[in-house]
Amino acid sequence: MAGDNAHGMIGERNKRDEMNKVASYLQSHISGEVLVSEHIRQRFSTDASILSVKPSLVVHPRTTNDVRKVARFSWQLAERGHILPMTARGNGTDLTGAAIGKGVIVSFPTHLNNILEIDTKQRLVRVQPGANFKSLQETLHTHGLFLPPAPLSYEYSTVGGAIANNSSGLRSYTYGDMSSWVDKLEVVLANGEVIQTGPLSKREVSKKLGLPTLEGELYRAVNAILSDGVEAIEAYDKALGATSDNVGYTLRSLKTKSGGLDLTQLFVGSQGTLGIVTEAILKVAEYTPASTLVVAAFPNLDTALETADQLSSLNPSALELVDTDLLEFVQKHNSVELPRELLVDGKIGTLLFVEAHNKSARALARFTKQAIKAISRQTESYLSATDNDDRERLWSFRFVTAAFMSFDTGGKAALPILQGVSVPPAALHQFIEEAKRMSKKHHLETAFWAHLQSGEVMAIPLGDLGKLGDRQQVFKLMDEYFRQVVRLGGSVATTGPEGRLRVPFAQLQVGGDMTALFEQLKTAADPHQTMNPGVKTGTTSRDLVDMLRKDYTLDAFGDYLPRL
Repeated sequence: MAGDNAHGMIGERNKRDEMNKVASYLQSHISGEVLVSEHIRQRFSTDASILSVKPSLVVHPRTTNDVRKVARFSWQLAERGHILPMTARGNGTDLTGAAIGKGVIVSFPTHLNNILEIDTKQRLVRVQPGANFKSLQETLHTHGLFLPPAPLSYEYSTVGGAIANNSSGLRSYTYGDMSSWVDKLEVVLANGEVIQTGPLSKREVSKKLGLPTLEGELYRAVNAILSDGVEAIEAYDKALGATSDNVGYTLRSLKTKSGGLDLTQLFVGSQGTLGIVTEAILKVAEYTPASTLVVAAFPNLDTALETADQLSSLNPSALELVDTDLLEFVQKHNSVELPRELLVDGKIGTLLFVEAHNKSARALARFTKQAIKAISRQTESYLSATDNDDRERLWSFRFVTAAFMSFDTGGKAALPILQGVSVPPAALHQFIEEAKRMSKKHHLETAFWAHLQSGEVMAIPLGDLGKLGDRQQVFKLMDEYFRQVVRLGGSVATTGPEGRLRVPFAQLQVGGDMTALFEQLKTAADPHQTMNPGVKTGTTSRDLVDMLRKDYTLDAFGDYLPRL
């Protein structure tokens, strides 16, 4: 046994020596920093998910050329049989384990974090991937512009992360997700080639198809998939009952109106598995901060959802539900109390948030009147606000979810394993009730809220990953929960892609034909599997067990999570 330990120590030391040599080589060829210390590697071994994978080294590139050189080096090693994969990373807010990996972490926020250009006439902004999402929004506001899809973590997430995850937000039903706002991209491919994406004519595509490069191979693969796989793609779209889906790779919108191709959407939501985005041109919208918000409390889920159906005809910018159990939990563990106007017979009910955004004063007044009329048929417990401070105060009760996510008392923590699925709107009530039953069955207290317009359900159970029983229950709940989503014709990944955590369940959703198309695309773009392997494809349930953390905290993000 002692001999085995000694042999293991020697092997580990040899690996560290090799990585030190790799780090030294890379440092001599790039302008950014290459870090290989145990502390740094441990710091980057986790993201906001329940998984952990320690990288070999961390690179902070200063230029696109730095990223290109690292990719080229990784490719050359792979050609010699040595796999040192690359994982692009923003601030590590990913909930699916897509921002961690065994090889090189390429971290963008340190240097490649600038807003390069704002074109107010064309309503475009050119930005680097490490730019802070909140800072970008604040800068755009000074020009009378904004980027509509704002993820919940926008205060500390990056633009590159939002693109990689095709992030959405409260107003995604109205404005769409990031895919609707990405115009063009600069991307480093697996072999270090740098390409520019954008709409190409048939003639331009024909030239790309003839290139003896990895870019040419990618165009040839996409062209073949769109031709040979059309029946599988159409069958999948027809079978999917959910209105929101972020599983796999985008294949539906790659053809242009002229019959050409635009590969931009292929990289949005791809989580760095096909290439690494080093610059983006984003579309933005005119910004008018005026909004109106109505919050109403209902005695039960039934009446809340019935009213929501009526409110949806008003085309609100946001229509959100917060479940009674979540509100009761937060009130129990935090010094927060709902105003008496939002209590139902003195008790906490189910809350609905309905908002109109970016409209004229007359339109906002009309919206408020119509919303209150619909709400008053079921409840007299409501409040409305147009003043910014009042609206923020009311929205704070929606963001009690953040308080739940930061809960870590008594060894238990809020585990981000279930949120961001969608089911057909008609099945929403059934699914939430069944999900509650599942959670009780597995003895995991769970918070629920929902983006009602898109049928997206957010659920986070409390568990202690230090306890074997909770660890087992987590996987049992995931399996039952996602299988029910699939049975209802829903999507197991909506507010973000499947990452590592949901790969086994995503394959159940898309079936063998679509899985084969996705794998074909991945192989063409990344033949040596050096671009974030195990993300979106190739991860099993057994792999997840091995990667599961022994405990779960969000200490790295504690400064950003509000505690109400």
